[in-house]
Amino acid sequence: MPHSLVFNIGLALTLFVILWSYWMERRVTRAKPPAGEMIKTSRGMMHVIRRGGSGEAAKTPIVLIHGSTTNALDMEMDMASRLEAERDVFIPDRPGHGFSDRSEDGWRLDVQAAQIHEALREAGIEKPIVLGQSYGGAVALRYALDYPQDISGLVLVAAVTHPWPGGVSWYNRVGINPLYGWLFRRTFIALYGRYGSPRGVARALRGSKNANRYFTRTRVPLTFRPRHFLYNNEDIVRLYEQLFAMADRYDELDLPIEAVAGTHDMTVMTSIHARSLDSQIGGLNLEVIDGGGHALHHTHPDEVMEAIHRLDTRLANQGRSPLQGALRRLTSVFPGA
Repeated sequence: MPHSLVFNIGLALTLFVILWSYWMERRVTRAKPPAGEMIKTSRGMMHVIRRGGSGEAAKTPIVLIHGSTTNALDMEMDMASRLEAERDVFIPDRPGHGFSDRSEDGWRLDVQAAQIHEALREAGIEKPIVLGQSYGGAVALRYALDYPQDISGLVLVAAVTHPWPGGVSWYNRVGINPLYGWLFRRTFIALYGRYGSPRGVARALRGSKNANRYFTRTRVPLTFRPRHFLYNNEDIVRLYEQLFAMADRYDELDLPIEAVAGTHDMTVMTSIHARSLDSQIGGLNLEVIDGGGHALHHTHPDEVMEAIHRLDTRLANQGRSPLQGALRRLTSVFPGA
């Protein structure tokens, strides 16, 4: 077969896939519209899923910040139903993910934290608990550092906290390359999002009872739209450098923190992240789940809920005077007194 014919066939196939990716992008966006409400911020609109009461719930409101390669529905799927009966639940799409707008510097942790903070103020939610999973854990930590007066406590679930050996994966760097990243996103990633990602999701959520419906329930194809995959790659590639500076500030944190990690997390290794953070912060309580992987909010949601409730108890004890605490302990020993 002549080389020119092979080249022409390859070029035609590439052009076909590029055109197909545009069609799929429009189809996915139309078929999977926003699941929540849009809140206006100075950096653009933020898509937020809200659950629970109107602010009169008994327990401290909570913000759930999702990780990379996903959107707010990832946190809503297994956690919201457990939380909404006891408190207000606020679940944003991070900037550039799902349906939230993103500024040019939206990859910065402080910018993401600022946009979430502004959306919370617009929604009338004050001093929430902030829970972050994976990359969302880094955003949650930055939120606590930048707005210490506007947060009650932190819950970190398999959170990225420190620089890690080896840096980022090759496809993250290729995806943001200014020369050929566009072609990579329009061809390889478009095909992977359509045909390969369901298998990847199944592997990541092995052990979760909701693994079979995760792909459609959380609208995974939204992540593989070319522009949003670029944003996701920017987040990951630019995270590494930010963690060097942020890790030096963790001793500034003066609030109750609960952390949950897994012994078998090969994505965010516990020895590098959770245990390092535990050694730096005196107010942190770390639970390491034997056999737990990375998606603990799906595979071990009860343990995550226990961490939230431990934080509730710590917050309640903070607001109680020493005399009230002594009386409570006394009545627990002598209930009839």
